[in-house]
Amino acid sequence: MVLGKLRNQRGAGTIGCLFMIAMLAAAMYAGVQVGLPRLRHSSFEDRITESLVSLRQLRTEEEVQRQIIQIASDFDIQLTPAQVKVDLSGNRLRMDVQYEKLIDLKVWQQVKPFRMHREPAP
Repeated sequence: MVLGKLRNQRGAGTIGCLFMIAMLAAAMYAGVQVGLPRLRHSSFEDRITESLVSLRQLRTEEEVQRQIIQIASDFDIQLTPAQVKVDLSGNRLRMDVQYEKLIDLKVWQQVKPFRMHREPAP
């Protein structure tokens, strides 16, 4: 009797379940595509903050700039020297890093700007 009922079902429950799994997978994919660049930027900012003392000890602005670009590459952030502005005056270090990252969800794309500015307190 139970077996007869199973044979007569249309499968609507299975289709609904598959649809929900597909929606969950799409939401997870979108979350990774949107969240990963933000996580990388946040981790990059943390590393720069941790490295401020050692960056101040470098002799030239170009050395600081190269070191910042190297740190960014550790987080899969590709920077050019034009995107990294450095002012090394005495023992004070000012920096401004600006770049954009393309968020591509295949059906929707957005260019997300990121900026990091560090300046010593007066």
